[in-house]
Amino acid sequence: MSCRLIAPFLVAAAMLASGPSAAQVFGGADRDVPLARFQDALCPGVVGVQVAQAQDIVGLIRENAAMLGLRLADSQTCDPNLIVAVIADPVAYLDGLMKRRPDLLQELDGRQRERLLKGSGPARTWARIVVRTRDGMMVARRENLDELPETTVQMAHSKIYKATRRDIISAMVFVDPAAAHGLSVAQIADYATMRALSDDAGDQLHSPRPTILGLFDAGADKPAGLTDSDWTFLRTLYSTPANDPAAITLAMASDRIARGKPTP
Repeated sequence: MSCRLIAPFLVAAAMLASGPSAAQVFGGADRDVPLARFQDALCPGVVGVQVAQAQDIVGLIRENAAMLGLRLADSQTCDPNLIVAVIADPVAYLDGLMKRRPDLLQELDGRQRERLLKGSGPARTWARIVVRTRDGMMVARRENLDELPETTVQMAHSKIYKATRRDIISAMVFVDPAAAHGLSVAQIADYATMRALSDDAGDQLHSPRPTILGLFDAGADKPAGLTDSDWTFLRTLYSTPANDPAAITLAMASDRIARGKPTP
């Protein structure tokens, strides 16, 4: 598997690709809004590791995405929109990015900014999310409390489905090199897959089952890769309507995980 390698100073290219005026982020605690997911063709990229390892990580992420039925961009020509960055000081990198493009991080609410810039631990994720209608039309960002974003769509009234969906347009998964030492490329690729494709949605399951999300937890057994529970969650996320409220998708995934029920 070949891949386009990313120069460290270009690692934010995916995050800069779409104008910030279109971005909008909801807190993970709001279960009335849909969970975020990728809709565009996926293009993984890696920075901070040797070429052979980067190629393996990219290849494994692409395999995971294909198993979920996601569209994949041409690996030879695409611009990465899922970046795994193995760098020692992501906060310093983000601080520098804030000085160059402060508008990017203004998209984040207080909880997300705190988690990204001040959170502890050797790994963190930054996903850029836009709101689109059920059919993919862009919904402008809410700029103030007086002027609400509007769009017009044809849709039957429903108390279940929402009129909008939340699309991840790019994601960066930062991993500390010291924490990555001793891990296999499969573990790193699978962790990045789970984080980038679902943002923090997996954390909302509160499932007692093993999960790749615990890869960097101190004292925990480190999963060899995506677990059965992880696959069930991701398959549920990407097989249900994108405009389902989070509560419905999470309840369905939790039920399937608890019963060991296979997903479509």
